[in-house]
Amino acid sequence: MSMKKLNRILVPTDFSDGSRKAYSYVEHLLRFFGGKVDMINIVPTIKYLQESMKKVGYPFSLDHDAYPQIIEQAQEKVIRELEEFISDEHRGEAVVKIGRKAYEIILEHAHKQRYDLILMGAQGLHADKIIRGHVTEKVIRFSKIPVLSISGTVMPESTEIILVPTDFSDFSLRAILPAAIMAGRLKSRITLFNVKELHGSEPAEDAGTDEDALHQFRRKVAGKVYNFFRERPKAKLQLSSVDDDELFLLLERENEQYKIPLLVEQVRGISAHYEIVDYAEANADMIVIATHGRSGLSHIFMGSTAEKVVQWAKVPVLTTRPEELHRKKDESRT
Repeated sequence: MSMKKLNRILVPTDFSDGSRKAYSYVEHLLRFFGGKVDMINIVPTIKYLQESMKKVGYPFSLDHDAYPQIIEQAQEKVIRELEEFISDEHRGEAVVKIGRKAYEIILEHAHKQRYDLILMGAQGLHADKIIRGHVTEKVIRFSKIPVLSISGTVMPESTEIILVPTDFSDFSLRAILPAAIMAGRLKSRITLFNVKELHGSEPAEDAGTDEDALHQFRRKVAGKVYNFFRERPKAKLQLSSVDDDELFLLLERENEQYKIPLLVEQVRGISAHYEIVDYAEANADMIVIATHGRSGLSHIFMGSTAEKVVQWAKVPVLTTRPEELHRKKDESRT
């Protein structure tokens, strides 16, 4: 993700109300970043029907007779969606593909064409009523590029606070950079959020009731963030100071500098994902969280917290997969 522009964004659509939620969001987002949006629709493969026709000798071919017409109709429909919902300035191409697994086709196209972001309506693309759509989940799990899933009505210009859940591991801290890129352009603040999970009969004293302990905790976190980005100068992101009461992230992108307020919060709870989702609903407008290269969504907290956050959050969720983890997964396949 470059700071100046999201040059190319891919929006998968099945023409449902859920997937259409992405249209308005991406149009507003590009007012801040610039760039173009392409839409893609996947026409399901009907292999069993084709094989049945061969067996009975029916003189009809899906490949030569049906699919060209289906693709043409789908193409026209995607073009209409682009023309109706996306401005001329941001309107890109209408893409139609055939495939049995929609998420695989979406990812293959996105990776091959090197998009900067995939943006999806969370309740579109074969969604259940409760969780994000099946295709959306799969795209998030296996994408090598950032995926932003939209489930509510929060628009980019209303994004005042971006929540970055972390267990303070190097892996989870990598989500700070894409969060800063978003926050810089949207003029948002970032809250680095940690859940201290309670287990069994562990004392339930709250660190937030002890000002000295809370201050020490925030200084410790600030030290981790400071050292993390000092060791990664290519990110062009640094913490203003470890000792100041007010913390700021200083981001440099394409001759522009951004000063982003950084808050640190910790809560205690039985379930990390519940605390993250609950806190975000009341105190944040977007969640940014890292995903794992080898097993899909990272279990960076206990259990499958990151995956559950993606499923249940009512605010937009940006998932990002660190580049070095791409290589590890690719190497493990060879």
